[in-house]
Amino acid sequence: GSTIAHIGAGTGYYSAILAELVGSSGQVTAVEYDPALAEQARVNLAPWPNVEVVQDDGAAWPRSDVDGIYVNFAVERPADPWIERLRPKGHLVFPIGVAGRPRSPGGPRHTLRGGVLLVEKSGSEHPVRVVSPAGFVCAEGRLAVSEDERERLAAAFDGGGAEFVKTLVWKRPVDPARCWYAAADWALSYDPPQE
Repeated sequence: GSTIAHIGAGTGYYSAILAELVGSSGQVTAVEYDPALAEQARVNLAPWPNVEVVQDDGAAWPRSDVDGIYVNFAVERPADPWIERLRPKGHLVFPIGVAGRPRSPGGPRHTLRGGVLLVEKSGSEHPVRVVSPAGFVCAEGRLAVSEDERERLAAAFDGGGAEFVKTLVWKRPVDPARCWYAAADWALSYDPPQE
């Protein structure tokens, strides 16, 4: 059975689906930031003994190596554990998007522009593809980026070409001219993986 981290578990709907997919020999760790949602997920997921619900910031999870990570909220950069705790040949699915303003005072932010990425772990250059354009609720907690990074990501979406991205480069120097988007320690490159 596979081990899966579900980051942004909400009330547990997708965690239950993942639990069924990995079977009784697999394990799902469902991480939810909001305490009320995490408690509801505990109740809803009680019939699945292979699911552990954790109330915490998804930026800190997973804490041990896993075969797959499914993220249910948009970010402007992947969290370090999402890449570093993923086993070789494991898969990460996460929405990347530019956060807009809350629709109501104190409400959640949603993406202005975004897409879902499918990443396969492989060295420090990981094959990636854009699965589809998407809009999501945005991350809460520690996954904030600088205004400069947010503006550059918005410019990348505005410029188009995300469908041509082939590699997520992690903590290695890159040629920004060969990238759809490049930040200080990671990038989405048009070039195929080198490793």
